[in-house]
Amino acid sequence: MPVPSLRVRVPASTSNLGAGFDCLGLALDFWLEARLVEGDGGTTYAGTLEGITPDEDFLLLALGGAVPQGMQLEVQSSIPLCRGLGSSAAARVAGLVLSRLAGDEPVDRDAVFASAEMLEGHPDNAGPAVYGGLVLVAHRPTELRFHHTLGVALAIPDQLSSTQAARAILPPRVSREDAISQASRSAALLLGLTQGDGDLIRHGMDDRIAVPHRKQLIVGFDQAVLAGLEAGAYGVTISGAGSGILAVTPKAVASDVARAMTDAILTVGGNATAAAPEVVTGGSEVR
Repeated sequence: MPVPSLRVRVPASTSNLGAGFDCLGLALDFWLEARLVEGDGGTTYAGTLEGITPDEDFLLLALGGAVPQGMQLEVQSSIPLCRGLGSSAAARVAGLVLSRLAGDEPVDRDAVFASAEMLEGHPDNAGPAVYGGLVLVAHRPTELRFHHTLGVALAIPDQLSSTQAARAILPPRVSREDAISQASRSAALLLGLTQGDGDLIRHGMDDRIAVPHRKQLIVGFDQAVLAGLEAGAYGVTISGAGSGILAVTPKAVASDVARAMTDAILTVGGNATAAAPEVVTGGSEVR
């Protein structure tokens, strides 16, 4: 009897969202799809993963380091790599789900999240990858409702970013003033994103801990922020560790904001792609 194909799709994610540093993430409409099919043809990669090798593949590592006997792994992704859009979290979640499917185990989302958080180290990416939508990672992942009037705009630079480098540049301590300000801004951000309040979003996306240090790593960041705000964005920040630049906007102007940010990067000698992805509400999908 033929072995059934096992397939999972996992969305991209943007994290931090400004003052929600390391605890707030949002699932976006770029996808990694992985299939285990009958055969012995090894592992194949397509899309943004084309050219990587199995020893670089977080999905394969999460799957246990090897494809189950008698099966082959096919992976396709549209998630930009090294741009702060959760490509590694999506890969790890996909591997963990496939591992359970191959072992004929139930796919318990909470268990998948717990394992992905341990492997990934970025719960604000793992949460949206598993559950979808807007996720606050506190003592447990909490699903929130991203307001229906809001949209997302991205400028995705050609420039790659290293999470390790972006972490290393952060100061080991912050002042009391910045800590208090960050707490206020993160609370404002949550209210703004769930209520559609642009003024609260604007305040909450003005991060005081990571962005002031990381922005120097991204060509044209300040120009993109100014252009995005002038085009109608409520707030602009770094997506994850970068190099992607994210804006939260009124839904009707998301594409305009994305183009404005991208054009601003071009004017200072950089290059970027504009995108206005939908927010994914369902999280990872087993098919």
